[in-house]
Amino acid sequence: KAAVGAPNVLGDCPFSQRALLTLEEKKIPYNIHLIDISNKPQWFLEVNPEGKVPVIKFDDKWVPDSDVIVGILEDKYPEPPLATPTEFASVYDPLFLSF
Repeated sequence: KAAVGAPNVLGDCPFSQRALLTLEEKKIPYNIHLIDISNKPQWFLEVNPEGKVPVIKFDDKWVPDSDVIVGILEDKYPEPPLATPTEFASVYDPLFLSF
């Protein structure tokens, strides 16, 4: 997501930032395309009709939803492991949802 009024600056979307931080921490090369949410480009709506961010392309398939994206990245690139350990999931899930 681009910053409001600054289409070339990363915005404040925590979901996009989560996917981006996962890519960075796992040192996975990527190309970033910032999307102006108030003026979505046609190509973006064609690959992602709901128009939500983030969206990532895996093996010629566009995948939306940061949870799904991070899950795929964790499966394809297990090192370093970034997933919440199962023994902490019962604490993490309600805490994250409360925010």
